[in-house]
Amino acid sequence: MATGRGRDMIGRLSDIDLRLLRIFVAVVESGGFSLASARLNVSESTISSHMSDLEKRLGMRLCERGRAGFRLTDDGEEVYRATTELLEGATRFRDRLATLRSDLGGTLKFGLPDAIVTNAKAGLVECLQRYCERAPEISLQIHILTPRELEHGVLNGSLHLAVAPEHRRVSGLEYVPLFIEHNYLYCGRGHPFFDLTDEAIGPDRLDAANRISRGYLERFDEEFFSTPTHRAVVHQIEAAALLILTGRFIGFLPDHYAAEWVAEGRMRPIKPDAIEFRSPFTIITRRDADASQRVSTFIREMRQALADI
Repeated sequence: MATGRGRDMIGRLSDIDLRLLRIFVAVVESGGFSLASARLNVSESTISSHMSDLEKRLGMRLCERGRAGFRLTDDGEEVYRATTELLEGATRFRDRLATLRSDLGGTLKFGLPDAIVTNAKAGLVECLQRYCERAPEISLQIHILTPRELEHGVLNGSLHLAVAPEHRRVSGLEYVPLFIEHNYLYCGRGHPFFDLTDEAIGPDRLDAANRISRGYLERFDEEFFSTPTHRAVVHQIEAAALLILTGRFIGFLPDHYAAEWVAEGRMRPIKPDAIEFRSPFTIITRRDADASQRVSTFIREMRQALADI
């Protein structure tokens, strides 16, 4: 029967108790005191003394030792199983803390679409400022890719996360909403539309113009035109801007990205009150990815940066 002293140990497990329990496990796994003595590099009499202390603290006999050899009692068997579970749990706890600590080191690999740096409402600059302060030992790898490449990178694990326009939902990915990007239809100086009023640019003229398609967005502009014909296909916003600046094409650009050329008189929006599509941006992560402090910290700082804008 357990004594009051044994119940005290159960209620208040101390460093001394853990040390005695580790010695007990070493004795059991060594098969006796003499072999444990060599394993622990202490005398057999010291181990015997420690085992006696442990039995007193638990209030039960754990093993039989003598001429018949070493043998665990029934209580000893139970205590051995419980102790190994306890020590394994402590090891997992220690390893998890070490992982959490080190996880704010190493490398964070994330992807972005092009032409996002001019979007002050995206909060990326503020997010990265805060993130670098929070995790000064982190190395950053930033990849500028198309939306489809960003999805693929997160799915195959080459990216930890991506900030990208949500043009579809892909199985296996998680989406955290961030902000809305406004896109308008633009033409460049020298284009026939450039000096016309919006009222003078009717549906027939729009349909006949050389339009730019985004290769990663299917039928994204069909609500504004009656024909599906495009004269150019691009996979980056910068490529669309280049073609628009020639004065030979019309195409959609984010308003923040076109703003400088509009201010310089090199571009103009076409019917901005009627022709606009909104692109929701998200943080993309892989659904089955292990929880990572690097990723969760970035998401938290990104959302806080947006809240502060």
